[in-house]
Amino acid sequence: MKKNKLAVTAIIFFCCMATVFGQSTELPLGNDAYHILDRQEIKAGKDFQAPFFSTFKPYKRKDVTQFMINLDEAGVDSSNLNHKDRVYIFKDNNDWIDQPAEGLDGQVFSDKKHYEKVYVDSSKVFYTYRETERSSNPTLKRYYSSKKPIFKVFYKTPANLWEINKPAFKMRVNPIIHFKLGKEQEDEGGYTFLNTRGVDVRGSIDDRVWFHTRILENQARFPIHVTERNIATSSVPGAGFYKRYESRVFDITNGYDYLLATGYVNARISKHIHVQLGHGQNFIGNGHRSLFLSDYSTNYFYLKLNTKVWKFNYQNIFAELTSQFDRDTLGDVTRPKKYIAAHHLSINILPNLNIGLFESVVFDRGNTFELQYLNPVILYRTVEQAVGSPDNANIGLDFKYNFLKRFSLYGQIMIDEFVFNELVVERRGWWANKIAYQLGLKYIDVIGIDHLDLQLEYNSVRPFTYTHRDESANYTHYNQPLAHPLGANFKEIIAILRYQPIFPLKLQGRLVYANFGTDIEDSNWGSNIFLNHLERSAPDGTDDEIGHRIGQGIGNKLLILDFNAAYQLKHNLYLDFNAVMRNLESDDDSRDYSRIFVGFGVRWNIADRIVDY
Repeated sequence: MKKNKLAVTAIIFFCCMATVFGQSTELPLGNDAYHILDRQEIKAGKDFQAPFFSTFKPYKRKDVTQFMINLDEAGVDSSNLNHKDRVYIFKDNNDWIDQPAEGLDGQVFSDKKHYEKVYVDSSKVFYTYRETERSSNPTLKRYYSSKKPIFKVFYKTPANLWEINKPAFKMRVNPIIHFKLGKEQEDEGGYTFLNTRGVDVRGSIDDRVWFHTRILENQARFPIHVTERNIATSSVPGAGFYKRYESRVFDITNGYDYLLATGYVNARISKHIHVQLGHGQNFIGNGHRSLFLSDYSTNYFYLKLNTKVWKFNYQNIFAELTSQFDRDTLGDVTRPKKYIAAHHLSINILPNLNIGLFESVVFDRGNTFELQYLNPVILYRTVEQAVGSPDNANIGLDFKYNFLKRFSLYGQIMIDEFVFNELVVERRGWWANKIAYQLGLKYIDVIGIDHLDLQLEYNSVRPFTYTHRDESANYTHYNQPLAHPLGANFKEIIAILRYQPIFPLKLQGRLVYANFGTDIEDSNWGSNIFLNHLERSAPDGTDDEIGHRIGQGIGNKLLILDFNAAYQLKHNLYLDFNAVMRNLESDDDSRDYSRIFVGFGVRWNIADRIVDY
């Protein structure tokens, strides 16, 4: 009987946690705080080193809150809108700010006093509480209580429906609601919509173990281009298993019904080493896209180690993925499995200059994890060669440079395979020069206008990048790319303009222009990363080794113009308006289209996921 060795290893880690220390829960990906933190970190410049490394997402709530407190105490750009941004962070993460009202084990504190934790030994295992004057602790000024809690139980604070604050136990419980309704030109099937309901729970036990779970029930009907991809790939972007959904109310026959669950347990092995076991997503990069690991695919089971010491942050991810499958023929059986081992070393050369090294390997051993890849420090490429080079190994380099307290320059380069002579000297378009790169710039407070922010990004991925001769080892999960949603064989330009004229209102305009190639029937031009790269098409009809270029196959030019407006009625409760224009020009005239989409929505405690590919 085969055993899942990744699961066994994870269990061993958590059996050893009787002596570990707590760390923190994390900000969900897509949270409004990420752009706020980008702005604040750029404004801080060389003066303040953020306690988080922005390449790794999600961030720890503890680190986010401490960074805001440090900037607030130092008075770094405390303009009206910046102050309100920080207040948003303080309200949303009040489990990391001292509570002035409720005390230990139900004891009531006076308004003038509070208790702070004091450790009594150097290992920070044992602690007591010391009574201090409230005015002596400035963090209490950042703890916001509601004026009129509901039934004196619910919404005692603006951000949380229900919260518990005890010395040995903290918890935050919040509802999630997201409803969108829209109409797309040329769509004769009715309205598009999204109906999401769920709950979010996070907390800690004994300040040693932290947990978070989020459960979402969804029914949706997507725009035409998303539905077409769903049918082609037997998947829903960001989702796993789904069922067909029909609605008599909206006369829907081609909708989708799917359940999403995220959860993890987080703890600290030592002062500098943290461990997390969970089911969710991770993002590596500073851009709108990531060419290393993005949040486009659905959740996966993972074990994550994070070591942060001095100027270094080293992260290991060991995850179980789902290989590609045909949903219509698989039936009620276990999905085929594969695995990924990835690590990233991030170094702060200066407070405002960071570089990183990335390496990953995707492999299939049936239902068995390759134990040699559990080594957290060895180069995976050397291991991959030692076991016979059967796996898909990738390496990468990234950087971020903040300058003039207005700009942030960032980029990535990911190398799947290459030969220097073919890439630099002869440059014949050799098929195995599988390289992807990104270059981006963030410019905050454009021409001096407060909270007018511009982001420019360029992404380029050569044909056959992320592919492998073993189709089960390609860089995918659950029939979805792990990196860029377009897969490979494309060039892309992205421009995002954000403006916040007043605190409750956020406006965003986005332009996406992509030049990409797609396959003709029974061909492989390198865009479909699920295909075997040894079964590739020949550009000149005879030699499939050379002559490959970005955009080969059926050429396509895609233009997306997107406008979004979000008005915050109360904390994390938004009214949304969305308008999108999509225009596709293809070498195959039958694929050409121009469509306009308009939609409205309301959401509570959840980010709006916009599919822009």
